[in-house]
Amino acid sequence: MAGEGGNIRIAIAEDQSIFRNGLTKLLNDIDGFEVVLAVENGQLLIDGLQTTPIDLALIDFRMPVKNGIEATKEIRQTFPKLKVLLLSMYDDVEFVELAIENGANGYLSKDDEAEEIQLAIRSAVETGYYLNDRTSKMFIAKMVHSGRIQPVFEASSASIFNENELVILELICSEMTTQEIADKLFKSRRTIESARTLMMNKVGARNVVGLVMYAIQNGIVSQKTK
Repeated sequence: MAGEGGNIRIAIAEDQSIFRNGLTKLLNDIDGFEVVLAVENGQLLIDGLQTTPIDLALIDFRMPVKNGIEATKEIRQTFPKLKVLLLSMYDDVEFVELAIENGANGYLSKDDEAEEIQLAIRSAVETGYYLNDRTSKMFIAKMVHSGRIQPVFEASSASIFNENELVILELICSEMTTQEIADKLFKSRRTIESARTLMMNKVGARNVVGLVMYAIQNGIVSQKTK
């Protein structure tokens, strides 16, 4: 889904005006992106969505009136197809976990470079999720050791993966990044990413975190995997 001219329509909810204005300019300068709504809190975002169609919202974690988590939960109920990336100054697994548990399609640190923000937006719109290698690795590590998150899957059989996919899945669950897996298996990064996306589609997982939980729940890997 995209707006006029094929642009990805973006909303920004951020209470710091300097950061909000800077991010708006940055994204509007990127071909294919269009910021159509920029507001200072989650409630204004929800209000704006009633009349302004968008494809993706960038939402700050901490805002007055209605914070990022509250806004994301309401968006999931009212606009289920809208993609959400949560923003925070804190690059911490606790924030990533909270974002995903409450329906976000991904997480970005405010310190991330422009290239990563662009990649995150395109990935979230095209695939429905975005966690970079850094946040994926620390989130998977916590999940594997705690087993706290319980997503729901469309498939229930562990036999749907072929041998190559199982090898890649085991390495993902071992906390290896996409590039590390590609190097170990002597394959391209694109090949690993394609295999990962196919596996997620097979089990109905929205992101790599869901894929790992599927592997744990179906006995493909042990919760003690390191």
